[in-house]
This record gives sequence, C-alpha cells and structure tokens, in this order.
Amino acid sequence: MEIKEVFGKAVNYSVKKDLEASLKVLGLDSAKIEELVKKRNFFVPQKNFDIVLDFKPKLNQINIYLTEKKWSKKLSESLKKSSNFKSMMILLGNLIIDKKLFQIRLGAFGISSSDLVKAIIKFKK
Repeated sequence: MEIKEVFGKAVNYSVKKDLEASLKVLGLDSAKIEELVKKRNFFVPQKNFDIVLDFKPKLNQINIYLTEKKWSKKLSESLKKSSNFKSMMILLGNLIIDKKLFQIRLGAFGISSSDLVKAIIKFKK
C-alpha cells in the first residue's frame, strides 16, 4: 500500500472502529508504540514507506508521520532539532503510557494536505 491509502484507511478506522484498528493498518499496535517510546526508537521501517514517531511528553502527544523512504532520515534529524512542522495532523485516539494519557496523531511528510483529504474520502467505505 502507498502512503495515501494507508493514511486514508487509518483515519477512517479510527472513526469507525477504534485506535487499535487504525494502528493495525499502520503495522503498529499500542504495545509496540509503548515499546518504541520507552526504547527511544522513533523510526519504524515498512515495506513501501517509513514511519517516524515524534514523541512530545510535555504536550502528551505522539505524532506518527508516514514518509517516503527517501525522506525518512531527513525527517528524523529535523524532528530531533525541532518538531514544529506545518503538517496536517489527524487525531486517531488516546493511549495510556506509564499512567499518562497521550494523544496519538497521524500525519504524512511529503504528501500534500489536499491529497491526504482525498485519500480519507476515497477510503471511507
């Protein structure tokens, strides 16, 4: 699956079903996210794209970015310096990690917001 399809399906599953169903589309689950956060491993390679996590403990947010493989390292390095991206983020749900409630948000790097909205509408079925 390509990034737009995964993004559209994940957003729609979060609305129709729940966070776990949405994360499953991404190849993740709540236990895996908790493990990645604890190990400070914010990079998850996938077959056709990569997932980069942006952990913001002060804001109680975990942003999940889908990105093309060619942009993964650049995005990871940029997030280490500053995570103030102007990217469309969709709230998928909430997850408790170490007795703290975190918002799980999904975004995509390198894909226009209009294409992401089209994907959400296309995979709404």
